[in-house]
Amino acid sequence: MGRPDLLNRTLGFAGSVAIAVGGLAAGALPKTGDDLDTWPVVRELRSLPLVAIAVAYVGVALLCGAWLRLRRTLDEHTPGDLARTLLCWAGPLVLVPPMFSQDVYSYLAQGAMVHEGLDAYKFGPSALGGQFAQEVPHIWQNTPAPYGPLFLRAASAVVNVTGPHIMWGVLAFRVIALIGVALVVLCLPGIAARFGVPAQRALWFGALNPLLLLHLVAGMHNDAIMVGLMVAGLYAAIRNHPALGAALIAAAALIKAPAALALLTILVICPRAWLRIGLGAGASAVGLQLASGLSTGWLGAIRTPTSVRNGLSVSTDLGMLLSALGWPEPMQIIRTVAAVAGCLLAGWALLRAPNPIAGLGLALCSIILLGPVVHPWYLLWAFVPMAAGLRRIPQAAVWGSVGLSLFLLPTGAPAFPAAVVAASVGTVAGLLYLRMRPPVPAAQLTPAVAAT
Repeated sequence: MGRPDLLNRTLGFAGSVAIAVGGLAAGALPKTGDDLDTWPVVRELRSLPLVAIAVAYVGVALLCGAWLRLRRTLDEHTPGDLARTLLCWAGPLVLVPPMFSQDVYSYLAQGAMVHEGLDAYKFGPSALGGQFAQEVPHIWQNTPAPYGPLFLRAASAVVNVTGPHIMWGVLAFRVIALIGVALVVLCLPGIAARFGVPAQRALWFGALNPLLLLHLVAGMHNDAIMVGLMVAGLYAAIRNHPALGAALIAAAALIKAPAALALLTILVICPRAWLRIGLGAGASAVGLQLASGLSTGWLGAIRTPTSVRNGLSVSTDLGMLLSALGWPEPMQIIRTVAAVAGCLLAGWALLRAPNPIAGLGLALCSIILLGPVVHPWYLLWAFVPMAAGLRRIPQAAVWGSVGLSLFLLPTGAPAFPAAVVAASVGTVAGLLYLRMRPPVPAAQLTPAVAAT
């Protein structure tokens, strides 16, 4: 690894450190059980939450800058180099409180509900009460869990091991998320090689993506283990193990349902193994569902996240606009039309994409962008397979990753004016630093890199 690459790795590490420092004071902190609150430096920093938000955004700007600059020298890297860079960038984010989302507290509450014998597919955390429920944001207090039985059983196991200690439970969920990230790193190069995509490019866009670091590592969303199992299933199918691949993807779908679309991809990859694929997926889905001891109520609760309106869903935004203009009840109509359009685009992508992995990524992207609710980390469902299937990553996806990395506050709470100002100041400060420290000129790169 040459000097420019070392500079990029160091720049990204500095960004992650700044994000972590900001997260200690302005992350999605628990209301109780936060032992860090007694630490001297942390205590003082928490008295200045707007400063902490600005520091975190300086870090996000530096991390995104390092990621974009790394693209210029990918040909000089081995997949091992990029894996080590990922470890370097992710390391500071592993031991900090949750950031950019409070969803992990819902996971803990739902796990506690299952542990106590309450039906999380009928009741919200308010039915549980107590310490875990009070950490859940108000909007989710009375909503059923939209996650599959495999995840709720895993959440119950976490609560069983960590007990009432919230921060230990948070760290356990981060371990689960890191397992998903590790599966992505291990399987993505092999999938990319099968379709003639450079492994370095696949890892750069699919694993080192700032969205993954911010929302799957720092935010520890269960999308991490869903995407990890999905990618592992695709890799198994490519290695001529279609039944195993189908079983892994079915397991991913029992965490979050959208992963089930990858079963169509396996059918295309292994066209003569439809029976084995069906048996593998069926045995996995039915076996895990029965073993969980939970109902199939999660299928009806999938609509739970649609209550969020964060400005990223085109269909929801259009529905709100038409409602404001006086149209009677336009939301459901607009969302239905957009969902149908998304499915049609997904079908077109599956049929016309250069290969089935690219088709899966583009299909998921269509469904997500035209869906009723869009969160930044949802795009990783699509971006990870796109990274392994597309020989050229669209610039819209690259810059969309950067823009969405700046979209949410580290607190995981809705934005307010002072916080937006602090975030803007931090972003501008980070950009000014990048401006003062431009990338190494092409003349200083090796001939092989300068020619790319």
